[in-house]
Amino acid sequence: MLDHMSILQLLLVSLPEAVLLAALGFTLINFQPHLRQLLLIGIFQTFASYIVRASKLSFGLHTILLLLVFILIIHLVTHLKVFVSSLVGLLGFTTIALIEALYVPQLLKITGYTIAEILNHPIMRIYFFIPETGLLLMIILLCRHFNINIMSYLERKKTQVSVALMKKNNFGNNNFNKEYFLPITLILLSICLLAMLSNTFVFFRSVLLKDSFINIFSTFIVLGITVLICLLVIILKNIAGMIDIQHKAKKTKKTLSLIEELVYTIRKKRHDFNHHLQAVYGLLETGFQLEARDYIRKIFSHISTHEELIKTDTPEVSAMLYTKIGLAKKNNINLEIIIENSLKDLPLSFEETNSILGNLIDNAMEATNIINVEKRNITIELTRNSEGFCFEVTNQGKLIKPEIINEIFKPQFSTKEGRPGLGLSIVEEIVKQYNGTITAFSNNKNTTLSIFIPKR
Repeated sequence: MLDHMSILQLLLVSLPEAVLLAALGFTLINFQPHLRQLLLIGIFQTFASYIVRASKLSFGLHTILLLLVFILIIHLVTHLKVFVSSLVGLLGFTTIALIEALYVPQLLKITGYTIAEILNHPIMRIYFFIPETGLLLMIILLCRHFNINIMSYLERKKTQVSVALMKKNNFGNNNFNKEYFLPITLILLSICLLAMLSNTFVFFRSVLLKDSFINIFSTFIVLGITVLICLLVIILKNIAGMIDIQHKAKKTKKTLSLIEELVYTIRKKRHDFNHHLQAVYGLLETGFQLEARDYIRKIFSHISTHEELIKTDTPEVSAMLYTKIGLAKKNNINLEIIIENSLKDLPLSFEETNSILGNLIDNAMEATNIINVEKRNITIELTRNSEGFCFEVTNQGKLIKPEIINEIFKPQFSTKEGRPGLGLSIVEEIVKQYNGTITAFSNNKNTTLSIFIPKR
């Protein structure tokens, strides 16, 4: 059972303490309540404190009960959301518990009094509250003067908290990001429990508490730690979710970059197509029908290749293939792409698909560049059957000897001097992850690399 407080002590200690705790909590979330609201919170909390102290509740239990009542009063008076009211209450209670844990033992040493003497002397109890009041007021004023609050910190960190949320008197009508509630609560509860534990030992040394009360309070400490562990697990899950979101955001950024490149290529092709139309029109107007037909045939072959890319249903892969077409064109290589089916159900991610196709095409272009022929050709076929997906890249090039053809997928192996030869080993690694197969065939004219990825 707690010590009894007179009406004078309730008015001069409990009431201002409740008002200051509420004011500090509101300041730390950047919300400015009306003075009437602060007074109502103080009055209701003082009344609740009187009832709790008059009951036969054990030490420790009364603190938890008063905290819950404090949160409820804040919620009812200000109409803030429950979790925001909880944050205000926790901030206030944690601060007072921390202040008492730090300054009470020092004050007792300086004055030479004991806790028992202070609590049993009404006037002395009021005097001892004065330093606590001064500290609370100083903290509130400093926080307001230097704009120290949780919301400003989150805004500086460029979080998802809305700008409107930062405005005073508009807090309760906005969506405070619950993502931050659990971490903040965990930190506050940790500090509060440690401070309460410290205060308990101070009381225990003063022989104010019986062993049974210490046992009960220890039980609540254990329960509190259990709650902290549960919150920590939830926070870790949230962190894992946030990491996943960041990963998806990076993928989305990469996708947008590829799509922008694709859009740029399409605009460029459209611009070129206008020139082609003008050329065909000029040939027809001047009577060169055969030349116009040949010109159209050449243009059509390019258009049909670009239409093939649409069939992938994967803009990231299409964008990469568009890029490779441009590189092949610069090297006077005809890159023919044949896509018979959509890649939408391909088990690979678009990064893995681009890694496989990109490395195969680069390898094919390097092999084709070193041969001396009038027309250089590379053919890419993307097909699908009942068992899975097939990628096949065929290029002109020198014969790869049978004794080394199975070595080309090993790391560091290369048929080109001064090159590390990592591309095909990366391809093989990805293929194996999906239980696929990769084979190579080479003769005096062409080299073909075939990849099979089974369906899920």
